[in-house]
Amino acid sequence: MTEAGGLIVAAIIAGAVAIIAAIITGVVSFLSLITSKEQSVSERRQQWIDALRKDIAIIVGRVIAIHGESIVEQDDDDQDKLWHRVKGELTGFNRVIVRIRLRLNPNEKGEKEGPATKAVLNTLEKLKSLFASPKPQFHELDGLVNTLVDNSQIILKENWNRVRDGEAIYQKAKRNTWIAVKVFVGLGVVGAILYGLRWFKVI
Repeated sequence: MTEAGGLIVAAIIAGAVAIIAAIITGVVSFLSLITSKEQSVSERRQQWIDALRKDIAIIVGRVIAIHGESIVEQDDDDQDKLWHRVKGELTGFNRVIVRIRLRLNPNEKGEKEGPATKAVLNTLEKLKSLFASPKPQFHELDGLVNTLVDNSQIILKENWNRVRDGEAIYQKAKRNTWIAVKVFVGLGVVGAILYGLRWFKVI
């Protein structure tokens, strides 16, 4: 190989190395951006999980408190007194229900989270109707509370898994990015081998 040819080859290799280095730098920067956004989303999701867990606990506590006041021996003349005793609990009960409804997506499509979300929303409506009835069917309370807690646990677990494993977009971007890096590195290695073989006139 002539000196001029060697210089041309060297220039080509230098250019290829520069391009590969630029690609790798871009990939690293892209991953850093995705990771930063992922961390922010995960922090907000964790706050959402904590808030939902707290509201479910509040709902259960208020249900127990209202039930306890309602089963006290009383006659018809005591209805006004009962209302005054449970007014605060009922007001808070309805306020928390609204908060939970605003946090949940009624059209959730997750395999586990979707049915659990619908069950929670349906149970909250049943609890509202039960306490709004002139003659509440208190025997239904245990079943409703258990349904609420069990399905809330499914929702919380599914969202915690997302925090632990990363959002779907993040996982896909990370996987595809590293595949691209491996492809470029592989091509670089193959190119270097072929160039070496040609340099030594093996091919």
